[in-house]
Order: sequence, then C-alpha cells, then structure tokens
Amino acid sequence: MPVLAAVITIATLLGIGTFLRGDLTNAWQMIRIRSLRPLFADTRTITNSIDCLLAGQDPYTVRSFDPWNRVYNYPPIWLKARYLGVTSRSTNLIGTMLALGTVGACLLLFRAKTRASAFIIFFAMTSRAVLFAVERGNTDQLVFSLLVFGLFLIDRQRAEVKSLFTGLLIGLLTILKIYPVATAVVFIRNRNGVAKTLLTVVFSIAALVLTSGHSLPILLANTPQDTQLSFGALPFFTAISHHVFPGSVPPMFHHPGFASLGAIILGVLSLIAALIYRDRVNQLLPQLDFDHARGRLAISGLAIFCFAFVSGASYDYRLIFLLAVLAYLVDDLNIGTSRRSLPPAILILLLMWGSFSLSLSHEILDGLTFVLATAWLGTSLVHRAIASERTAPIGSIQTNLIDSHQSL
Repeated sequence: MPVLAAVITIATLLGIGTFLRGDLTNAWQMIRIRSLRPLFADTRTITNSIDCLLAGQDPYTVRSFDPWNRVYNYPPIWLKARYLGVTSRSTNLIGTMLALGTVGACLLLFRAKTRASAFIIFFAMTSRAVLFAVERGNTDQLVFSLLVFGLFLIDRQRAEVKSLFTGLLIGLLTILKIYPVATAVVFIRNRNGVAKTLLTVVFSIAALVLTSGHSLPILLANTPQDTQLSFGALPFFTAISHHVFPGSVPPMFHHPGFASLGAIILGVLSLIAALIYRDRVNQLLPQLDFDHARGRLAISGLAIFCFAFVSGASYDYRLIFLLAVLAYLVDDLNIGTSRRSLPPAILILLLMWGSFSLSLSHEILDGLTFVLATAWLGTSLVHRAIASERTAPIGSIQTNLIDSHQSL
C-alpha cells in the first residue's frame, strides 16, 4: 500500500503540474526534479545512438544525434535493441516501461506491517533519487528490476541449481552495466563461497569483454566523472577539500584516482573498527541473510553502493539499489522487537532525499552511508568465513563421536 500511495501521489502532482505549467518537463521541475527537455534523457542515449548507428556512424564518437551533444557510454549490447525495431521514436514507451518495472519490483520487495515501516517505504519511493531515475529513464531501473525479480525467482528453485542461475544472472547484469559484478559477494556464505565468487567475477568480466570488444576502453573513457547530481568518493572528498582549503584546493583532491584511494582507506578503517566492536555492530544492525532472496538483495545493494562509491562518482539515480537495503531494514522493523534498524533507515532516506548539489552536508551523509555499508557488509562476510572455519573441526569431532558410538 505505501508503494501504491507513493505512485498515486507523484502521478497526481505531475498531473497538476502539467495542467498548471503546460507540460511534463515543467511539472517535474515543480516538484524539484531537474528535468531535461525532451524527457527520458538517459533512454535517449540508447535510442538516439541506435539512430546514429543506423545512419552508418559510430555513436561512441559522433555527438550530432544526441540532443545534448553527448557520446554513447553504455555497453554495445544495448544497441542490439535495434533488431527489435527500437529507434528514437520508441523513447517514451521504453522510459515508461522502465518506470513500471521499478514500481513492480518495489511492490514485490517492500512489506509494511507497522506505521514506521509504511512511512519509510513511502518516503523511499518519493525520494529524489528514485524520481531522478524515473525522469531520466535511466537503465539502472532495468538492472534493479531484473536483480529483484531474478533473485526472487531463483529463491524458488531447487537448491542444486540456485548457484548456477545466480551466477548467470550476475553475468547478464554485468553485460548490461559493469557495476553488478560486485553482487558476486552473495556467494560468500563460507570458505567455499570465495571460490564461487571469484569464478562468477571472472565469468562476468569475460562476458563483458567478449560482448563489448574494442568498445570497452572507449565506453570507460566516455563515462563521466561528475561531482554534480552524483555521489561517491570524488564529490565526497571534493566537498571536504573546499572547506579544508577555502582559498585554493590542491589539484589532487579533484583527481578520481586519489578519491578512490581515499575511499579504499576509509573503507578499510571502517571495517577494522567494526571488527573490533563486532558485538556492538551486531546489536545495532540485523545480521545479513545470505540464504534467501531478501537478504541477498540487501547484500547486493550494499555491494553495489560500495563499488559505486569507490569508483569515484555515480549519478544519484544509482542510489535506487539502496531500496533493497531499506526493504531489509523494514523487515527487521516489522518484527517489532527492536528499533535498531530505524537509525540506518533514516540515514539512507536522508541521503536519497538530499540535495543534488555539491554540499558538505549532503556529502557527509554519503560518507556516513559508505562507512555503514562497509562495516555492515564487511563484518558479515568476515564473520561467516570465521564461523565456517570454527565449525568445521567441531563437525568433524561430532562425526567421530557418532562413529565411535556406533562401533560400541
């Protein structure tokens, strides 16, 4: 119900805005979403690039077909949609379908059983990050929807095929966008899972390279590293440097490589602190479930956020993957025995609702969420590995005792 209430609220506001302002672009701007004209700008990156390709030109280098003079920066598999008849005339239909897919995934993902959880879901669905993804028609919505539907479907399969299907799903999503390769950490349920994780990463990267070919270096070069409308290490350290060095910021603070290195150091320090105070972390956050769809979606959301943060900068629509983390926190709140999940849920909501401009307050929320994510995910991974090592000898001792008893 909160998901449907959010959809109805936004649709009503856009309808009123269109009536008052004359068109949908101005209606989006009325609710403080920076809309471009024409709509679904990121969907047009694909559909207009298909027009460019059909005209015999290379969309990775030719800008003239894009309304904002951009080059194509997606893996080439998206251009295969031309064989389905997709062109720039299909933009509005595809953008609408992406939005409906996101709504469908959230209807499956969220469950509200208390007032607190209902409010969290409603404000998550009406956050700027989600509306930004919808307005731009960004393909992260498709990756998010496929991840949600895919893991729920895999959860219903036989145990012996779950790992295979999960690996294939991660490979498919990595072909569409590079960052889903981070979700391979869902396999780290024990020491044997490390091998599955590495195998999945190798398989996914190989699939990306084979399907992208010589376009992969150009794709990476065309991907912008922007501090506006974005989150990640680059805007985080840039905002801090502007306050530390108000007169003249050293050039290295604007370098993506320096920002990524700083994020790695911050993540390692957060993990070390969380491991030292692991009992306290376990009291403040619910344990992640590596065995079922909801827990694996939360793990995937945390992994994608950490990967995107360390990579430098990602536009704020990628925060929609934190919806899976919010859903897991909401499930903990639904139990009603503890309010421990309320503070992290509020932190994520504040980040998703925050300003899309480079400001210290917004970037502090970004950094705090990264610290939370690395501590929560990291301690869970390390804890399971240690637990498997400790339980293995115990299992062997129990087996030996049983064998001895049967002999007697």
